[in-house]
Amino acid sequence: MGSPMDDASSRVAGRTPVTRYQRVLCQLVADVLGVSGVGIDDGFVALGGDSIIAMQLVGRARKAGLRITVGDVLTRRDMEALAQTATPLGQEPAPVADSGVGPVAPTPIMHWFRERGGVVDTYNQLAVLRTPSGLTEPRLVSMVQALLDHHDILRLRLSVLGDEAAWEMETLRAGTVDAASTVRRVDVAGRPEPDWAELVRQESDAARGRLRPREGNVLQAVWFDAGPDRRGVLALVVHHLAVDSLSWRILAADLANAWQAVEQGAAITLDPVPTSFRRWSHILAEQAHTQAAIAELPGWLDRSRPGASRFGDRVRVPGQDMESRDRSFTESLPAEFTEALLTTVPSLFNAGINDVLLAGLALALGDWHRGRGTVGDGTALLHLEGHGREDALAEVDLSRTVGWFTSLFPIRLDLGEPDRTDAHASGAAVGNAVKRVKEQVRGVPDKGVRYSLLRYLNPEAGELLEKAAQPEFVFNYLGRFEDSDDADWSVVAEYGTGLDDTGSGMPMAHSVEVNVATVDRVDGPVLRATWTWADSVVSEADTRELADGWFRRLRALVAHAREPGAGGLTPSDLTLSSLSQHEIEEIESDLRAF
Repeated sequence: MGSPMDDASSRVAGRTPVTRYQRVLCQLVADVLGVSGVGIDDGFVALGGDSIIAMQLVGRARKAGLRITVGDVLTRRDMEALAQTATPLGQEPAPVADSGVGPVAPTPIMHWFRERGGVVDTYNQLAVLRTPSGLTEPRLVSMVQALLDHHDILRLRLSVLGDEAAWEMETLRAGTVDAASTVRRVDVAGRPEPDWAELVRQESDAARGRLRPREGNVLQAVWFDAGPDRRGVLALVVHHLAVDSLSWRILAADLANAWQAVEQGAAITLDPVPTSFRRWSHILAEQAHTQAAIAELPGWLDRSRPGASRFGDRVRVPGQDMESRDRSFTESLPAEFTEALLTTVPSLFNAGINDVLLAGLALALGDWHRGRGTVGDGTALLHLEGHGREDALAEVDLSRTVGWFTSLFPIRLDLGEPDRTDAHASGAAVGNAVKRVKEQVRGVPDKGVRYSLLRYLNPEAGELLEKAAQPEFVFNYLGRFEDSDDADWSVVAEYGTGLDDTGSGMPMAHSVEVNVATVDRVDGPVLRATWTWADSVVSEADTRELADGWFRRLRALVAHAREPGAGGLTPSDLTLSSLSQHEIEEIESDLRAF
């Protein structure tokens, strides 16, 4: 993924892998993270891995004949420990027969989308991919046809019943959707690439308007053909009902494999999809009524209690503010800070990147609210988005499944105490916030996947949760994206990183929305945050103040990570969970004294 970490000399040399499992996993981690020289003392998170990349690693390990879990990838301290958890696939039970064609049960995130109201047909995600020289329109059509026939959800048809109060969905048979009708070629030969941006935007908007989910049309492809000897780009516009952030990685990899076959004059054969989206949708419907889900209801009601800090000058009126590109801006954190946030800081605190980013955000929200006297009970109620492919619900392999899996759940974050003036105190405050927020995030059962099941698929629980306090702020970390002109079929980050594009007439679901992604550039990873706000609730100036305060806190955390004694464990890291945070820090201080 093109970063300074590519140079193995930038890390302390560790032990080389010895066993077959160690060799396979070290090589796979090197491949998915774009680093070299991975040894058994290296940790996945310490190298910059996150939960989305962990899903890719699990899929590649399966292809290599090994079974590992996302949980093990994220929690095992190094590759030696991860290899010890791996088992050969031959010991697993035979897979269940799985047909992806037929009725699809609306999933929680689909119910959430339906309840938003507004225009349905144009809600999409966009990715722009680099295309190789030598591509032709007939070749591209055959490749897109392979995608349509292989991934059932790309043949989704939506039926809206009555006054849109209920939806029915089905996936059509392979061959039903003709790729030729979804592909458009635009000639850009002779035009310099910097001049393509506006044309790509215009054509992507037009492609969005051609989506017809009620007719089984959920994908449009626009190829910008720069000529036979020059590379172009492909804009893929897919209705959000059929795609999410991780799905783009699957589709891009499949296009790369399809192109390799086409170049060699061979038939296109894509890797199998172990679990269809249709099967997953029915698993969710069943899980919503289990004892495990119902037992979580009191905790979710407590997290959604009234009293949290009020964001903005007034209460948002549902349906009043519409999504708009005019009410958004994007800010980037330079590589010198981002690389440490992805690697050094999570390693020091035995935390995930989400814990780190949310800790800085919690303190920035505290600063913002204290300046306005809107602190409330000293907590902030946020919606967190997750990738939703959690194996806590079922032991199925979703690493090759395309679809909209997103989970959405509330979390209550402690805003912390007012900051003191000296820089050291500022850094220490953010360090303490990482520990505090990490425990709050880990206190959410199984990354929140059952909340939406209760809210949308269990009528009794859903009625209670609907009446509870609703977050007006949503945070979503999309993961890492490569930005390299060297790789064909990779996402060209300058055109966007798969963020939602609603089109006109879609009501905002929150007063403030923050979508964050890491873009791996040649000179290092850059954290890119896009902020969108409802201007009837909060002003652009106030939103920018919060965004700037968040980045200030993250920079302070990077500085703190360089100080002696920074980092440390928290109660959830230990088997003896009865130890308090204060007791753990006293033990760590005593150990450092020796």
